[in-house]
Amino acid sequence: MVDVVSAPKLSGRVAVVTGAGMGIGRAIGRAFSAEGAKVALWDINGETVAEAAETLRRSGGEAFGMTVDVTDANQVDWVTGTVATEWGQIDILVNNAGGGGSVSGLGVTEKEWDDIVALNLKSQFLCCRAVAPYMERQRYGRIINMASNAGKYRSNTGIGGIPYAAAKAGVMQLTRHAAYILGGHGITVNAIAPGSVLTEAGIREEQSLEAERRERIVRETPLGRFARPEEIANIAVFLASDDASYVTGATILASGGWCTS
Repeated sequence: MVDVVSAPKLSGRVAVVTGAGMGIGRAIGRAFSAEGAKVALWDINGETVAEAAETLRRSGGEAFGMTVDVTDANQVDWVTGTVATEWGQIDILVNNAGGGGSVSGLGVTEKEWDDIVALNLKSQFLCCRAVAPYMERQRYGRIINMASNAGKYRSNTGIGGIPYAAAKAGVMQLTRHAAYILGGHGITVNAIAPGSVLTEAGIREEQSLEAERRERIVRETPLGRFARPEEIANIAVFLASDDASYVTGATILASGGWCTS
């Protein structure tokens, strides 16, 4: 019997991953690098993203970390140009940067609303807009936006509140419309909508919930547990690869069965 070794799914590709210093973004960067991609890791925390990039290089990958506030259009445009100049192309964008904080109800302040919507929705638009010209010229691209179950259903934890849920719903619509606009250029645009994930922030979120509420979330999830970051990263690898060449405008739910349609 002959062992068949499959080729790396992303060999020769250049990927940008935002919010890549920790959690899901870091797991996606690691998975992309393992599949042969060159990876530019972006994060507002320069220390963590530099360490994440160094870890990939020690494992034999090509990666560099960049400190960037993805809610700032000028910064986004500058780092996008830097990646394109350094590696000559941009093939994949993962809009992973985001977060909800602990706001809830209609008592959210205007600043809290603006900050959460900017981080979770505006940033994804800015990054899509920045990479699109490069992808259009090469007539190839994969854009993966990070949505959330909270954007489609009532939040099962309440973490992040109304602005987070509204922003993530907007991400799903951004995904659908960008897929329509960019499809003729050979660019696919899809989203992933995770449920509860045991990232560093997710663990803190889980621990902040009352025991009864935490147990209810697990009980109502058919798989009976929270997700691991690597499980979300595996979906991103699929969407970034040629295996998903005819998938666009889709939002893939990754909730362990908590929401199914």
